[in-house]
Amino acid sequence: MIDLHIHSTYSDGTCSPADIIKKVTEKGLYGFSLTDHDTTEGIPKIIECSIPQKIHFLPGIEISCDTPKHEIHILGYGINYKSETLNQTLSDLRQKRMQRNLDMIALFQKDGYPITLEKLQNGNPNTVITRAHFSRVLIEEGICKNSDQAFKKYLGDTCKYYLPKPFFHPKDALKLILDANGIPVLAHPFQYHFSSLEIENLIRELMTYGLKGLEIYHSTHHLGQITKLLEWQKKYHLLGSGGSDFHGNNKPDIVIGTGRGGMYVPDHLFNLLEHASAGTL
Repeated sequence: MIDLHIHSTYSDGTCSPADIIKKVTEKGLYGFSLTDHDTTEGIPKIIECSIPQKIHFLPGIEISCDTPKHEIHILGYGINYKSETLNQTLSDLRQKRMQRNLDMIALFQKDGYPITLEKLQNGNPNTVITRAHFSRVLIEEGICKNSDQAFKKYLGDTCKYYLPKPFFHPKDALKLILDANGIPVLAHPFQYHFSSLEIENLIRELMTYGLKGLEIYHSTHHLGQITKLLEWQKKYHLLGSGGSDFHGNNKPDIVIGTGRGGMYVPDHLFNLLEHASAGTL
């Protein structure tokens, strides 16, 4: 069993790299990947923690980019996380998105809501702030009962306090991963509220930019969706991946390795991605 979609405190998770290794070890995983949003800064911390020899680790990332209809996410596996080009580009993206977060904070504060940068960072100034952080603070302040309410009333795309992030084209995200010797994989394809035809067209478009795989197994994917993704994987000769999308307490119902309880990602997918990133496939 493996888990190739995990977030730490270096993006919008609540577990440190050391905590993640502890959970991975307790779960008895064959392999895992850290895929923080738009940053590689947690990867050296994972490596410094001395991963048990029996557990395999693949450096990863999840990059947010945009289509005209919806933001999408591209996972990158086996990346050269020390790449200066990769890290400088990600730093520039984070700075632009930080300004967007500051502008959203200003909108909330103008209407009297006690949202501050310090509360969003929650003691971790390195965290990559997303709408999940705003949701957490809204719940902690008693403004919302849960994340669904926070997004429906305050953070959804049509809400007063939402501001779009700077546009980043999928072509650029894929190039960034490929140039860092990584394997780009479309994350959770059924989360974007696209029809099956739109998803397949998106896959075909992304393949022209260098897409190499699909995240088939995910905490939100049901059997019918997994079956469809396996069909597309075979049809387009793509690699497969899978993971829980673990965020710690930010998504408390999702557990490393098994997601919401029924997820199982086969070990051989780790080996295939590792070999592909090493250029041995």
